[in-house]
Amino acid sequence: MILIQEMSNKIYLPLKELITEKVGRDGILFTFLFLLVLAQDWENVFLFLFPLITFGFSLFFNLIYNNKWRADFDNPAILYYPLGSERKHANRLNFCALFLLIVLFWFGAESLYHPQLVDDYAPFFQTVLVFVYTFGYVWIFVDLWKYSRVEIIFEDLDFRTLQTDDLKDMDNLISFLKIKTFKNISLVNFLVFIVLNLLNLATILPFIGDFIPGFAYSLPGTGIEDSQALWLNYSLFFILAIPPILAIIFLKIVWTQVHSFNADRFNALMKKLPQNYRFKVRENLKALNTAFRKEMRVE
Repeated sequence: MILIQEMSNKIYLPLKELITEKVGRDGILFTFLFLLVLAQDWENVFLFLFPLITFGFSLFFNLIYNNKWRADFDNPAILYYPLGSERKHANRLNFCALFLLIVLFWFGAESLYHPQLVDDYAPFFQTVLVFVYTFGYVWIFVDLWKYSRVEIIFEDLDFRTLQTDDLKDMDNLISFLKIKTFKNISLVNFLVFIVLNLLNLATILPFIGDFIPGFAYSLPGTGIEDSQALWLNYSLFFILAIPPILAIIFLKIVWTQVHSFNADRFNALMKKLPQNYRFKVRENLKALNTAFRKEMRVE
């Protein structure tokens, strides 16, 4: 059971109601490809963590986006995007997860049908795997500033037009991700992306990688025509862990900043609205998050 907050009431939502058609489609496609790769008879599933973690993040954003309507009000006065465009995050990470599965399937097939070429293709395989994995967590932050916001829907505007991705008007914004924060997150994210990929490339070079501890990783075709197991450095565990951890930290920073309002700006925006619409905005804010009550004192 999933607990959601709607106004002052607590509602228990069955898990099965969270699974929308899109979530189901993405899950079925990923599961099918995952099982297809597993059918190659991999002995060690460590490399499968790369697409699994990526798809887990995609599923998280997919569930938020496809069930956001449950928290909507009748004729809402507020648009609420504390983590940016969940739809874009989900689609980008889902693409990367499927791409990673295809890369694994390709290399597994190579080890079965062309085992003598595994050593030649191994550097390319590891480079693509790490690049796609790390790029996914950079990709979701590329345009985060455009979508991380809380804004008022003015009565004279059509609600549906405000949900498009090409919003230009800043006058109705209550709160948004500061450009300085966005630049800092982007810079750190990009630098980490470069460092992790350079580290991975360094471990592939014989005169460097030979000095880094590692382990033999059996492929589906290991042993055919006397082919050897793939040699992986322990640095891959570090590369696997850093991107999702940083993504969680950065998203937490974005969430916190979007929930920190400027009282003067809020009051100025409220003065533009009719009295009855001000009340509606306040009630929507109070229902969305308790942080709004504290920051804007809308009790």
